[in-house]
Amino acid sequence: MIRTKPCFLLVVFCFLFLILWLGTSICPAEQPVDQVQTVTPEEKEEPEKIIGAPQDIKQRTGILVFVIWMWISVFVLIYFLRLKIKEADRLYRFRFYSVKKN
Repeated sequence: MIRTKPCFLLVVFCFLFLILWLGTSICPAEQPVDQVQTVTPEEKEEPEKIIGAPQDIKQRTGILVFVIWMWISVFVLIYFLRLKIKEADRLYRFRFYSVKKN
């Protein structure tokens, strides 16, 4: 009796998986796509000029502040990483993590 329950559940799960796997390709909400394309005369439009520089002093200052903030965060993270390494070295010297403690 106990042996038939897992086998029965396995068959049920496989059956449900098969139904869901096959059911995804048959979707009643899917609408057919019309292949008719209307021909429109294309006008040649000049692409918009993109300038890769700040336009005014506000944008220039914003870029400068962002770069400074990014470098400060890098230095702060390196500082904390150095503190963690120093603490790990200190605990290693005390043999805090050693298997044999005397």
